[in-house]
Amino acid sequence: TLHIHPSTHAAWCHMLQGMAPQQEPVGARRILWLVGDSDIARWPSELLPQWSESALPPTVSGHSGATLKEIIPHIETALDTIDTAIDTLILVVCAGENDIGNGISRDDTLTAFDELLSAFFGNAKSTTGASRRLIFLGPKLEPWLNNDECSRKQYVKLSRAFQRSCARHARADETHFVDCLTMFCGKSAHVLGATLGGKAKAEPMYFSSDQLHLSEEGYRIWKQVVEERLSELSI
Repeated sequence: TLHIHPSTHAAWCHMLQGMAPQQEPVGARRILWLVGDSDIARWPSELLPQWSESALPPTVSGHSGATLKEIIPHIETALDTIDTAIDTLILVVCAGENDIGNGISRDDTLTAFDELLSAFFGNAKSTTGASRRLIFLGPKLEPWLNNDECSRKQYVKLSRAFQRSCARHARADETHFVDCLTMFCGKSAHVLGATLGGKAKAEPMYFSSDQLHLSEEGYRIWKQVVEERLSELSI
């Protein structure tokens, strides 16, 4: 059973209740929703990406340890309860790294990814009314991978597979892949052989003490990246 992170429980309940109009900013007709594994669950509220004056406060639904397939039911439930007055929904997704840790094959993860896209774009409500866009934050190299070449290669292959899936999808124009693989590797991300040669090394400053989850410095980068993507969307 998955549990919504306590810090986001109120926001999640608010969303499932249809977002009572009296609690919405005047004219708010846009939703930015972040969903995924612990990388989403641990996102500091003060560093959440901001969108526009007509957007509701970002909603976060993160589930520690969740695989990609395990977050799909939460997307489906939310889509069924969203207020029909909403005209734009941006979904920011981060998941897939736990699939590697749980020994799930890349093919099964990609199948789950296709199911996720179908759930978001194929849901009855998602085809009428609100405009939909999906921003997918791909796998990132983490410090513990600096000494684990086998796992590192799996992260690289999964990242590229996600990118290809986004590009080939029927709703490719509305699906935006963000390559995070070497995003937290500092200067080593730009050297020859950074990815294929294994020379890109994740820098500890962007990660918490467990060297697995992002630190505030890391989330500041994600905040900037997501906000840049939001500004580029023609909606």
